[in-house]
Order: sequence, then structure tokens, then C-alpha cells
Amino acid sequence: MYTAKQTKQILNKINKKTKVIISLFAGRMADVGKDPIPEFKKSLKYARNYKNVEILWASVREPYNYIQAKQLKCHIITVPPLIIEKIEKFGKTFNKLTTDTVKGFLKDSKKSKFKI
Repeated sequence: MYTAKQTKQILNKINKKTKVIISLFAGRMADVGKDPIPEFKKSLKYARNYKNVEILWASVREPYNYIQAKQLKCHIITVPPLIIEKIEKFGKTFNKLTTDTVKGFLKDSKKSKFKI
């Protein structure tokens, strides 16, 4: 799904006794320049009236999507392993991030054997 309108259409047709997961493709929305947050807010609001419905944040593209989904109280978020590795690094200070980045650049430059 891509819109809250589509979510609403699905909700109007579901069996209220069956577990339903509505997957909104946040990453694909963002890939074409659309902000997924408004669609999630509305979809989550509509789903509140259904105990059998969960909203899933799909197509995670960056670690910050985890924070966004959590803040919105999405029921489920699917996260690829490479993004999980980045999420596990959350909490680094800017100083530590700077030092790690410079060390990485130094390591890469030594590997290249490029001379100035």
C-alpha cells in the first residue's frame, strides 16, 4: 500500500475476526520524493479502530526509518540486516563518529597506495 486512502479501503473490506497486516512501502514512497509520515499517521489512526489490524513499515532504506516508525508507534517494521548493523551503532557521539570517519579515510588512503 502507498496511501492512507488505500488503507481505509482495505479496512472497509476485511473480516474483523482475521488478523490483518497492512504493509505501507515507506522506502518506495521516499524513493520518489514522497514523505511517508503523513500516510502512516492517517493509516495508524484508521487502524486504531480494529484490534485485528497491524500497520507494517516496509522498504526501510536508512537507519533513521527505525526511529520514525518507532515514534509513530508502527506495529511492525521490517529491517534488512545491513540497516540493523547501523542501528546497533546508534548513540555514538559526534566526536567518536568524527574520529571513526577520519580513521576510515586514513585506512582507505593507505590501501590505495596513492601518493601526492
